[in-house]
Amino acid sequence: MPQSYNSKQLKNTKSVINFQDIPLEVLDIIKKLQKNNFQAFIVGGAIRDLLTSLKPKDFDIATNATPEQIKKLFKNARIIGRRFKLVHIYFGREIIEVSTFRSKPTIKETLKNGVVKDNEYGSVDDDAKRRDFSMNAIYFDPIHNEFLDFFNGIEDIKKKKLVVIGNIAQRLQEDPVRAIRMIRFSAKLKIKLSATQKKHVLDTLPKLANVPYSRLFDEILKIFLTGHAVNSFKLFEEYGLTKLFYPSLAHNQKNMSFIMQGLKNTDDRIHNNKSINPAYLIGVFLWRDVKDLWEKKLREHHHLIPALNDAIENIIKKQNKTFPLQKRMMVTMTEIWRLQPRFEKLKKNRVIRLFSHPRFRAAYDFMLLRSSQSEVNNELSSWWIKFVETSDEDRKVILNKLS
Repeated sequence: MPQSYNSKQLKNTKSVINFQDIPLEVLDIIKKLQKNNFQAFIVGGAIRDLLTSLKPKDFDIATNATPEQIKKLFKNARIIGRRFKLVHIYFGREIIEVSTFRSKPTIKETLKNGVVKDNEYGSVDDDAKRRDFSMNAIYFDPIHNEFLDFFNGIEDIKKKKLVVIGNIAQRLQEDPVRAIRMIRFSAKLKIKLSATQKKHVLDTLPKLANVPYSRLFDEILKIFLTGHAVNSFKLFEEYGLTKLFYPSLAHNQKNMSFIMQGLKNTDDRIHNNKSINPAYLIGVFLWRDVKDLWEKKLREHHHLIPALNDAIENIIKKQNKTFPLQKRMMVTMTEIWRLQPRFEKLKKNRVIRLFSHPRFRAAYDFMLLRSSQSEVNNELSSWWIKFVETSDEDRKVILNKLS
């Protein structure tokens, strides 16, 4: 039986849920499911974050209602997924994901990506057993203010312990991506992995070669987009992940100041609830190689833009041989790079065109990062800061002075 208690019983710990951090839409979904005689809980990362005083980015709901039953209750719901059906409930641009409790499959089936198929419905007890870590197997009923804690996850959170449910070697073999998740949680929650856990993670990393690229790319991005990018990067290097995914970083130590500042800027934006463009961060990782080759090509071409385009093409080709970049990410990243020379052209019409470019903000932030590392003249970056941060009327005056 799981441990069952409410927030009042946890009042002497830091593990008390702040209901103001739970969106009303989440509460309404759970209330409606329970009103129709279904079980419904907030589960996974949202509860883990709430119990560690972090503000969750996403909220997942688990229930014993089937996807078809959920869809009948919510007009704004859509069933997604082929391998395992989930329900997305839409509130404008916000999406709340609702999943049906899963159980251990009666017939073991290993998919091409090495993941053991677990697509059978079950009870809340079954659902908890198939989760990866004890801290992710905590179920919270916000209507009755009650927790179900199947594997002592709340205590593990308090003690800053990352505990794998079941046999660690077996669980990592079932899904090698769990090794990446262990590194991410270690960075995000400041949990030090034990020597045994670290060995299992290192033994598992070579198996990531069999994981579908799209899934692996998303997991790698999550490491740096949770507001703990600086700490995450240190672990990324410690576990040798730079060599696996971004080999140029492993030998380009002179770039560390630039990268660490870029990571810090990313963390600051997340902590200030500002949007993040993942392409910006990948652009930070690869910029030094682009810049060095750009300077070399410039000596050959004697033309700024052709030299930059040539450098970009070469560096992307080199990166894609190791860990390919998603096309949408690559397009945005190269636009950010290609806009950099245009910041130096302080002519009225050119400034207007650049300022109205869809990627201006990301490119502008990238230019300021370069300025902080003395790659861009301070006088030039100061001009742009004044231009961007002033009013529309004052901006017109500044532009007219250029004429």
